[in-house]
Amino acid sequence: MTVNGISLSQLPATQTMTVMPFDSAAVTLISPYKPSHTGIDINTTTAGRFLSPGSGIVTWIELNTGQGRPGTNYRVRIHLTNDGLNALYHFEVDGSISDQDQRDNILVALGDRVTVGQHIGNLVSLGPHAHVHFDMLDAGGRATVRCPLVYFSPDVAMTWENLYDEKIRERDRERIENNRGTVPSLPDLCNDIELSNSQLMATPTIWAKASWLSEFTN
Repeated sequence: MTVNGISLSQLPATQTMTVMPFDSAAVTLISPYKPSHTGIDINTTTAGRFLSPGSGIVTWIELNTGQGRPGTNYRVRIHLTNDGLNALYHFEVDGSISDQDQRDNILVALGDRVTVGQHIGNLVSLGPHAHVHFDMLDAGGRATVRCPLVYFSPDVAMTWENLYDEKIRERDRERIENNRGTVPSLPDLCNDIELSNSQLMATPTIWAKASWLSEFTN
């Protein structure tokens, strides 16, 4: 298989991701996967570090306009298997960040071989809404998209799920302290259905994990 003139023949047929695609120290909030949002958003403080979840090849770097947050922003794709599995990062900045400043914070080039956990870029920002939209896609693209966590090892998936819970709790504590009240939250990082606000408010607890986690704990 070849992508943008880059052969994937040296990549493995399968690969389990063993590193979260970000440095958790800078994370401020995580927004979950659901049918209307087929990826995971990771908000960070400025210069939040993003990492490769496995070994692969950089097959796409694009300055994007018209998708995500207003203005221009970069997208980076890393192919991880020879049949097309890839990680897609959409660096959605907040504020007037020049294209050059954004590009200077993309630390890989087209055709680079990357290793597990390699630092591939930073999210630069002037405001609180900057995030990276992270997808895992196979050769079927959007038509066969699945929650990214299914491609990660059980330990890493559980760590990521727990971090999601932690950041929701932090957000709600801050809102309560500021007399703003909590907001509804989907119970899991991977969700198969959309819930109305009334259903979300009735959810017993954000720590009630979905069925996909049972295979890791049973």
